[in-house]
Amino acid sequence: MIIYKFGGVSVKDAAAIRNVCEIIRKVRRPLTVVVSAIGQTTNTLEKVVEAHYRGNDEVLNLVEEIRAFHYALIEDLFGVVTLGMKRDVDRIFGELESHLEKIAGESFEFEYDQIIGIGELLSSRILSAYLKRIGQKNKWVDIRKCLKSDRTYRDANINWDYSQRLVKRNLKDEPDTLYITQGFIASDEEGYTTSLGREGSDYTASILAYLVGAEKMVIWKDVLGILNADPDYFDNTVKLDLIPYQEAIELSYYGARVIHPKTIKPLQAKLIPLWVKSFQEPEKEGTLIAGGDELLPRLPNYIVKKRQVLLTLKPLNFSFIGEKDLFFVFSLLTKYRIKLNFSQNTALSFAFCVDGSARNLEDLVRELELSFEVLKNDRLELITIRHYQPETLQEINQKHRVLIEQKNYNTAIYLVS
Repeated sequence: MIIYKFGGVSVKDAAAIRNVCEIIRKVRRPLTVVVSAIGQTTNTLEKVVEAHYRGNDEVLNLVEEIRAFHYALIEDLFGVVTLGMKRDVDRIFGELESHLEKIAGESFEFEYDQIIGIGELLSSRILSAYLKRIGQKNKWVDIRKCLKSDRTYRDANINWDYSQRLVKRNLKDEPDTLYITQGFIASDEEGYTTSLGREGSDYTASILAYLVGAEKMVIWKDVLGILNADPDYFDNTVKLDLIPYQEAIELSYYGARVIHPKTIKPLQAKLIPLWVKSFQEPEKEGTLIAGGDELLPRLPNYIVKKRQVLLTLKPLNFSFIGEKDLFFVFSLLTKYRIKLNFSQNTALSFAFCVDGSARNLEDLVRELELSFEVLKNDRLELITIRHYQPETLQEINQKHRVLIEQKNYNTAIYLVS
């Protein structure tokens, strides 16, 4: 079995979907294709979640916007909306509308997961139908019937043993079989939808690769592979040809956008090679993530996290920052489900950096202010450099105002304004 994963940009319009189908057509079977939501659908669905949770009347308009977009795409792709296609799409919107008719519960995370996966259900249905239209037999699979998780909504943990049994039942490794399914979502034991974290479709593909013992996995992007820096931020970027598993884990941990942080571990466990390739130039080799020790070529790798907020905590009395204080801070980060990206502590202060877009950030700050003096710096950037060189660090210091710097033998982290 081979696992392919296509992101939202790769299926953003009719031309893009035709291109994806051409890539799929050339691959030997069995093949499982994991697809993300089309274009900006997930972003619009997040607005639906917010509006529904707050009881805002904007919900209906947002749903109609999503519906109109997908029907326009179907007409562009097929020339007409067939009865079968309309039935499948209406069934998905019916699932969404059925949930929206209910008053939102207290858990934002639960509401989020019952709504957010609609985009993947739509995109996979459309892709499956078009493949059949051009003579490519395939089976559409609801991934929620394959992957079971706990009830940690928005960041669910997979029940590996249970999912293994379900995958064997629903994704049989038979010759000439083509499965089309969704990324990002799973379901709990009660059947409620769960999600695996934003950008979690890579992780879905990795889970399936592990469970079926895949020959290889390919993530299709709009770049030729994994670059040593973000081309939107740095000039003269270079494609990396080979990245060892451990290095890929480090890069994703520090925030590299190309690979979801949880993706690599299941692949490493069974030594399944991962290719990152361009759907625009599929004949090009791309980047291979596999076993080994050496990054090729060995260059400094730059990872930038924008829109960061630095919170610096100081005691309200004459005490020091001790273990109990740190335990309290981390318990609040867990409570508000905010990921810490960077930290530094002294005897008299504890500073840490989080994403400025974190939903519960203001609630966190208010609670911290009950126990600490809290200083807040926003609109910062966190720059991580793996395998840095002296001239690399000199360049960062010349171009930015550095607030905090941390280094070890091969990784340097700068918080800059």
